Amino acid sequence: MNLITLTVSGAIMGTLLPGVMLMSIAPYVASIRANNFAEAETSAVTYSTLAQDKYTLPEIPDNCEVELIEDRTYNITCAVGQEKYREEVTRAFSLLDEVANSLTVTSDDDLDGFDDVTGMPTHYFQCYSGWKGSSEDTLKNNCELGGPYVIPAYQHLYSNNEEVSE
Repeated sequence: MNLITLTVSGAIMGTLLPGVMLMSIAPYVASIRANNFAEAETSAVTYSTLAQDKYTLPEIPDNCEVELIEDRTYNITCAVGQEKYREEVTRAFSLLDEVANSLTVTSDDDLDGFDDVTGMPTHYFQCYSGWKGSSEDTLKNNCELGGPYVIPAYQHLYSNNEEVSE
């Protein structure tokens, strides 16, 4: 009876042992894949964050590839690991557009505190009474054209003006 029990037990263990072995190493495999994913994601997110405030692509990290999607929009794909432990992460980002981010300052020939072409105010809003009118009615009493509340990009428009307070 002991010999039969031993034989049956051995057959059952032989059948179950590969499954038990896979279950015992599954947490280890999951740990390796999670670490590879974290490393790939860190590379992709760091690169995309760094590139978002640039006009050109920064140096591409190892194990990563950058793909142009459309005008100034890219995907970065970073991969870490090999074969079944390989993890890939893709993140999208856009570079700054030099043309869209440039302020075109034209002129304020009528000295009303507004850009003559774009209509943009040339001073910070605390200088304005809330509507665009004549030069006497638009600016508040304590703000002079080119004074301390002028927006720096427009300072040169008032540098030769007699109304500039220095």
